[in-house]
Amino acid sequence: MRAVAVAGYRPAAWFNDSYEYVGGALRLSPYVVRPSGYSLFLRALEPFHSFLLVAVAQHLLGLLTGVTIYALLRRHSFPAWSATLAAAPVLFDGYQIQLEHLVLSETLYTAFIAVAVASLLWDRTPRPGIAVVAGLCLAGAAITRSIGLPLAAAVGLWLLARRPGWRTCAAFSCALAIPVVSYCAWYSSVNGSFNTSGSAGIFLYSRTAPFADCARMNPPRRLRVLCVTEPAGRRETSSYYLWHADSPLYRVPGGTFDPAKERLAMDFALRAIRAQPDDYAKAVVNDFLRTFRSRLDDYPDASVSRQYLFGTPPPSLDGRNNRAQIENDLRAYDHGDFVTRSYNPAAGWISSYQRHVYLPAPLIGVLLIAGLIGLVVGRIRRRESSRLGLVLMLAVLSILLPPMTAGFDYRYVPPALPLLGLVLAFSLETFGLAGADIDQTGRGPRPRNRLGRSVATPLSSRYSQYAKTASPSRIALPVTSDCTPRARDECRSPH
Repeated sequence: MRAVAVAGYRPAAWFNDSYEYVGGALRLSPYVVRPSGYSLFLRALEPFHSFLLVAVAQHLLGLLTGVTIYALLRRHSFPAWSATLAAAPVLFDGYQIQLEHLVLSETLYTAFIAVAVASLLWDRTPRPGIAVVAGLCLAGAAITRSIGLPLAAAVGLWLLARRPGWRTCAAFSCALAIPVVSYCAWYSSVNGSFNTSGSAGIFLYSRTAPFADCARMNPPRRLRVLCVTEPAGRRETSSYYLWHADSPLYRVPGGTFDPAKERLAMDFALRAIRAQPDDYAKAVVNDFLRTFRSRLDDYPDASVSRQYLFGTPPPSLDGRNNRAQIENDLRAYDHGDFVTRSYNPAAGWISSYQRHVYLPAPLIGVLLIAGLIGLVVGRIRRRESSRLGLVLMLAVLSILLPPMTAGFDYRYVPPALPLLGLVLAFSLETFGLAGADIDQTGRGPRPRNRLGRSVATPLSSRYSQYAKTASPSRIALPVTSDCTPRARDECRSPH
C-alpha cells in the first residue's frame, strides 16, 4: 500500500508546516518554533533533489518501525499471530501511511521512539551497547519534536528503576545528553537561550487562552494586553490564539515568537493555570478524550483536518507574505516541479484504502484500558510488568502531552501506534494469552528446535549460570536415588 501511495500521489504531500521545514533544511539554523531535527533529516537528503525520495524514505521508516515491533516480540518468543497483531496498526493504518507521505516530522520521530523502546527491551536486562542505541534514538526524538524530551526523561527514570548497573545507566545518559546538549548549545549561540526551541510559552498561552479569566487571575498591568475579552463559552480553539491575527498575542510588538513576547506569554499562561486549575484540567481532558472519538473530525477546522486525507489539495500559498520565498525554497530543494499530482488508478485505490482501513479511535482507548488492567493483573500475579509499564507510560504521554502544552491535533495520534501495539502484546502476555518464553539466564528467548518450538534450558546450563554468582557452599545439586536396574538409564543421565 505504501508503493500504491507513492505511485498515486507524487512527489509528496504537503502540510502548513512543511514549507518551514524545507526552508530550515536549506538555511540550516536552529528554528525557534520547533526543534530542527527533521530539517536536518531533509538536509541529509537534499543532495538528491527529490521530494519523491523524501516520501519513499519516510515510507521505509514506517516499514522499519513495524518490522522492529514484530522482531522484538518474536525475539521474546511471542507467537507469530500476536507479533503480527501488534505490528499491524503501524504497518496497515491508512492515516499512518498518509502521514508518512506528508513532509512532516512525525514519521522520523515515531521511528526514533520505536527503535529506542525495542533496544531497551531487546534483552531482559539492558546492556551498555544497547543503552547507547536507545539514548541516541531518544536524543534524535528530542531534537525532532518538543515532546521527545519529556519522553526521554520518563524512559531514563524507568531505566533507573530497573537498576541495570551503573555502566548501562552511564552509557544511556551520555548517549542522550551529548546530542541534546550540543543542539541546545547551537540554539543558544544563535538565539541566546539554552533550549531546543523558543516557543513553549507561546504554545502554552494558546492552550490557556480559551478559558483564561483575567477577573479571576488579576494579572499585573504588563500582562493585561494578553487578556481575551470574549466570554469563555464563545471563544475559539487553541490554535486560533496562536496563528490568527486577531489573537491578543499580536497586540504585543514583535514577531509571533519574539523572545520578549515568549516570556510574557509563559508568565500569563502559568498564572492562568494556577488561578484556574480546574478549567485547565477540563480543557486537557476534553482534548485527550477527543483522541478516542474519531480518527478525523473537522477540528480545529476542516481546512486543517482534511490535509490528513489523500487527495486533498496542498495548502494555498495565496496571501502569504513569504510566498515567493517558499516557492524558491521548494524549487531549490527539488530542482523540479514540487506540485503534488494524482495518478489513477493508484490514487483512487489509496484514497479508498485510507477511508476503510485504520485503527478505530475507540479501540485506542480500549488498548490503554487493557494496558492498565494488565499492570494491575501483573502486580497481583507477580508477573513481569516493567515492559508493559514502559510502553503504556510512553503511549499515554504521547497522547496526553500535546493537549497539556498546546492543543489537540490528529497528526499527534499515529506516533502512538507502535507503542499501542506493544501495549496489546504485553497485555496479552500478562493475561496468559500470548506469553513470552524467556530463558532462565534473563538474556533473551529460549532456544528453539527444528520445528520452531521452545526448548527448555538444560539443567546443567542453569547450574552453570548459577555457579557464576553463587558460592560453592550454597549450590545444592539434585541427588538421584533408587537406582534399580530398570532405572539405570535415568541414573546415568548427567541431568
